[in-house]
Amino acid sequence: MATTNTDYGSSWNLNQAKTKTDTSTKTTKTADEQKLDTAVKGLGDNFEHFLKLLTTQMQNQDPLKPMDTNDMTKQLVDFANVEQNIGSNSRLDKLLKLQNASTNSTNLAYLGRTVTFEGDSFDYTQGMTAAPLAYELEKSAKSVRVDILDSKNRVVRSMTGETTAGTKHVVNWDFRDDGGNAVQPGQYRLNIAPVSEKKDDIIKATPFTFGTVNGIGSNKDGETVVSVGSVEVPLSKLSKVY
Repeated sequence: MATTNTDYGSSWNLNQAKTKTDTSTKTTKTADEQKLDTAVKGLGDNFEHFLKLLTTQMQNQDPLKPMDTNDMTKQLVDFANVEQNIGSNSRLDKLLKLQNASTNSTNLAYLGRTVTFEGDSFDYTQGMTAAPLAYELEKSAKSVRVDILDSKNRVVRSMTGETTAGTKHVVNWDFRDDGGNAVQPGQYRLNIAPVSEKKDDIIKATPFTFGTVNGIGSNKDGETVVSVGSVEVPLSKLSKVY
């Protein structure tokens, strides 16, 4: 059998070449920060326009029939309340930034580490002795074929996989093709092809791949992500860290 359902977390020896890591963090503004900036700018523009109108009205009012100050006072109070709310949001946003900065400092420990996550592409580098590949099946299958494809989408190795559901099956690949020849370093892809007991029944297979973390940052929603090559993976999606 080419796969097992043992825990691969403690058995892999990843002796791979050192990769250059990106020690900088991404500082793009989140959607909430952009909304706050727009609100502050809009409030300032509206308040300035309101004051100009108010000044013009007061300068041109009839001294015998002065304007009613109740509406003016109400509008000033409304502006003050909105300004206070925006100010509170701004202070909360700064607190969140400080918290995120502290979290990012802690997350720097991920740099240079090998992680596994949901995906199918991976890089084989010279000197690598094992590849922590795995998959899960939505439901049990009659048979499973595990393929390793190269960067040109050609099958270089086919193996028989485990068929049970509800567990993570490890794919043991020795970096050789079907003819027993060592493959060249490069980008490869894991493909899982389960066959159901029932005709025309489709079984979902979830592959798990690996890579070296070369950056830490945040996505547009403010969630912390690690960069693995050109892929951004949320911390919540990591299944193992080596």
